[in-house]
Amino acid sequence: MPLSLPAERIEHALTTATPFEALLSVAQQLRDEGMPQSELLALYDSFRERHATDTNETLYDAVLDTMDFIVGWCSPSRALYPDGNQVA
Repeated sequence: MPLSLPAERIEHALTTATPFEALLSVAQQLRDEGMPQSELLALYDSFRERHATDTNETLYDAVLDTMDFIVGWCSPSRALYPDGNQVA
């Protein structure tokens, strides 16, 4: 069964060998499907919170790094919402 809920897609991305790349890909897909920036950030923030106390910080760092791309704390050409525009 294909993963359809955004949270399921993120959970699956976190199980991959390269969680940052997978999380960024999911974020790009959700943006392209019309998810507003604020909603996407809140979704990823919920996963950040879940992994904040992990002994191994790999997943926590992957979520935080993806959040940087969501809010634009990266090279302007790589920002998911380059003009700070929120898809309505």
